[in-house]
Parts: sequence; structure tokens; C-alpha cells
Amino acid sequence: MLEIKHIDAFYGKVQALYDVSLEVGDNEIISLIGANGAGKSTLMKTVMGLLKPARGEVLFDGEDLTKIRNTRIVSRGIVYVPEGREVFPEMTVRDNLEMGAYCRKYSQKEMNGKIEEMYDIFPRLKERQKQLAGSLSGGEQQMLAISRGLMSDPRLIMFDEPSLGLAPVIVEDMFRVITRINKEKKIPVLLVEQNAYMALSISDRCYIMQNGTIKLSGDSTELMGNEEVNKSYLGG
Repeated sequence: MLEIKHIDAFYGKVQALYDVSLEVGDNEIISLIGANGAGKSTLMKTVMGLLKPARGEVLFDGEDLTKIRNTRIVSRGIVYVPEGREVFPEMTVRDNLEMGAYCRKYSQKEMNGKIEEMYDIFPRLKERQKQLAGSLSGGEQQMLAISRGLMSDPRLIMFDEPSLGLAPVIVEDMFRVITRINKEKKIPVLLVEQNAYMALSISDRCYIMQNGTIKLSGDSTELMGNEEVNKSYLGG
């Protein structure tokens, strides 16, 4: 579904990505791990058109996303749940959810139905629906960020550090939800995550980035048994 081919990307004169290639197939969960500064978030921003590559292609169902405006990428079916949640703090939970559907022309009945779907996934959001998003806990804001992304009925969803700053019990809930989204809704997932063990545990395949390049890739289960991966990323 998503093919990233030979991407070079720069911030000004500083090169951040070097000949990066990656694929996400139908119904797959693909994890992307690596140290801070390895280029993981930069790659996601490149997919979303927030950073234009100097070379290479980003193909989604065969269409090169580097050739279209970034404002149109969400309407193609790709959703990015960014690091740090970035909810609209002065808007209510429900209003944040409605903003997630801005590119869809839902009737009021359809909108209400989609919001109820989100409340089914995260019942706590229903309890907080009239509360300002900025007053939510970090875990609740992450629930809202994920739900807001799902409101547009994506065909592919990308998560950037969904466990960042969350308590361990909340982290486990988040990863269960990501798996549920993939299995029940049949939505492919590209997951950037510092918690390498959790990322490898739920993903089908994994790419490991280092200094802007793909250092290693393969089946997640096999990589968990790799001595170098275990030592460098799993604390073994």
C-alpha cells in the first residue's frame, strides 16, 4: 500500500535521510525503531508532505505523494498521529473529534455514529466529551489524538511515539488499541516507537534506522532474536 523508495531529505543544508526505502503492505503493522535523531519522525513528515524530499518517491496505491500538495494527503487516506499528541487544547473533546473529520462530508447522523465508534474504543472520552482537551491527562490526550485520527476513516495510520510520557499501564492499553485498530478495522499501521520491545511485539515487520539510513529490516519475531538488536535496543 505504501512504498517509500530511495528517499533523500534535508533540513536546509543538513541531510537527514539517506536513500531510505520502506514498504507497508495491506493489513500489516510495521514498526520503525532507532535512537533519537535517527530520522524516524523525519521519514513520517516526508510521507505527509511536511518535508519535501530531494530525491526519491513516496507511493501510496501507486500515486507519488511527493507530486501533490500536503493538504491533500489526508484526503487520500493517510493519517498521522504526531509525537506529543497536539490536540486543540481550547476545544472540547467532542470538537476535537469533529475536527478529525474535516476532510469528510459526513451527515450529522454519520458524524454522531463515528464519534460513538471512538467512544466505544475509548469509553473515557465519552465521560470527558464536554471537557477542554487541554485539561486532560497525557494518557487521555493520547486517546483523543488517536480517535481524532480515526475520525477521517483512514486507509493507513501512522503513529509517532504513542507511548511517550505515559505510565506503563497506559502504554499497554495504547498498544492493545493499535493492534485492535489493525485487526478489527483492517487498517495498516506504521509505528515509530522508542519502546522497541513493545513495537516488535505487535508488529509484523520492523525497520531499524541509524543516522538517517535503514540499518536492518526483517520479520519482527526474528529481529527480537537477533543478538545485535537485543543488545542495542532491547537491553539484552
